[in-house]
Amino acid sequence: MAKKALKLTLAISDYDHVRDLTNGVVPVEGVDLQALDLQVEEIFYRFLKFREFDVCELSFAKYVSLVSQPDCDVTALPVFPSRVFRQSSFYVRSDGPASIEEIRGLRVGIPEWAQTASVYSRGYLAETVGIPLTEMEWVQAGVNEPGRVEKVSLRIPEGINYRSEPTKCLNDMLLSGELDVVMSAHAPRSIE
Repeated sequence: MAKKALKLTLAISDYDHVRDLTNGVVPVEGVDLQALDLQVEEIFYRFLKFREFDVCELSFAKYVSLVSQPDCDVTALPVFPSRVFRQSSFYVRSDGPASIEEIRGLRVGIPEWAQTASVYSRGYLAETVGIPLTEMEWVQAGVNEPGRVEKVSLRIPEGINYRSEPTKCLNDMLLSGELDVVMSAHAPRSIE
């Protein structure tokens, strides 16, 4: 008698290096794979809130935050589908800072403290540029729409000036001058 295939749902964005797997060109032996092509924000939200998928792409920063919490029920596989140099995730107005060194002491908007792009960008600032994170003012909000909130519990390091702005968006705050810089995996709509 033939073994019954294991049914698995996989939620992942449409990357060229996994497309043959997700569209069935490359089969997974012994697995009945239902691949869902979704935007990462939707994947992260639905998985973290409802655990909707058997396997999914998940932000490294969110995973690390999850395993630091009691009763973590998530296991990571060492697969990194999103590969981007995060030095490209800093956005400023045309009259804003002209070099990365000039953002020392300024107001920086981020979609989430626990967004992997933000973690890598903060690491770049602290380790490569030499700007202590305690010298910045960090403002969390949705990139283009208000209402975005952190998806995991946070333990903000001591000395960090961090606040959430649930009724505003980073795009509008950048344009109005409330923010000097936006750090995000996706460009604000005024810059796209």
